[in-house]
Parts: sequence; structure tokens; C-alpha cells
Amino acid sequence: MPQTTPRIAPLPLDQVPDETMALFGGRDNPRNQLNFFKILVQNPILLKKYEPFAMRLGREPSIPLRDKEVLILRTSTLCGETYELAHHLFIARQAGMTNEEIEAAKQGSNDLPPFERALVKAAEELVRDHCIADDTWTVLAARYTNSQLIELVFMVANYTLLAMINNSLGIYPEDEVEHAWKPTNPD
Repeated sequence: MPQTTPRIAPLPLDQVPDETMALFGGRDNPRNQLNFFKILVQNPILLKKYEPFAMRLGREPSIPLRDKEVLILRTSTLCGETYELAHHLFIARQAGMTNEEIEAAKQGSNDLPPFERALVKAAEELVRDHCIADDTWTVLAARYTNSQLIELVFMVANYTLLAMINNSLGIYPEDEVEHAWKPTNPD
């Protein structure tokens, strides 16, 4: 069951050593205001290794942004994850999704277009079975390159990992999540 209170408290940035803050772009970097950062900076070596991977998926995906958001919304919902979901509700709107489409992606509704239903199904299969079924793979492979298919698996795996981290550590959304830094924002 996800934690509703932090198991590890967010560290005030003035308590983070200057040399550690320098590793992550300094105290003025808007990403560093996130609760996720304020907790994970307490293991700066691990965070420094993870950050390039996460930023690659977040800022430079090769799959279309809307497709990415369908995958993230469904994965986060399946995993009972609230921190990333709170942020991605805003990112999905930036990707042109309506509130109804966002809800359909979260719930895995048949109201989505056929390819987006295949994306939802891929997320469900990866979370449940840790493998995309052949029929779902065939639909995805008709549109995506091999590189994009690999990225899709990494995307769902990353947001499943984030669910484990956020749910276990009790990382909660910022008070004004709509104004918090997002990977689609410029630095």
C-alpha cells in the first residue's frame, strides 16, 4: 500500500552541501525544488546516475508526446502512484489531451482510438506480466521503429520504478504542482 506520509522527509535545500547542489545545476535549478529531488538528493550518487536516464525519457522521447502520456497515465494508475500522476495530468494537457481522454487513458477505457488502446494494453501487460503479448506487439510494431519499441518498454519500466520509489518513500506532490517544474519546461 502506498505511503501517504513521507518515510524520508524532503531535505531543505539549504541543508544540502554546495558541492552536492553543484552536481545538479545549483540551488536555482527549478528541478531541485521538487519533493522528488529533495528526498533523493539524500543519496546523491544514485540520483546522479539515474537522472540522465530519466531526463532522456522525459525530455527527449522518440515516441510522440501524446503516446508517452497515455503510457505514463495508465502505468501510474495501475501502480497506484500519485506523485508522477499529479505532474503528468498537466503534461498530458500540454500534449493536447482533453480531461476525458486523460481519464480514458488512466482507466484503460475502450473510448480511446485503436492505437492508444494498444498502448494502454502494452502498459497493462508490462505491469502485470512484465512482457508485451505478441498481438499487442504486432500492433505497436506496425507504427513504431525498433528503437521506439525499446523506448516504450523502458518508459513503462521507468514509471513502474518511479511508482516503487514514490509509493515506498511517501513522496507527495508539491502544494502547487501545476506550477512545479515539468520535463517539458525549459530549464
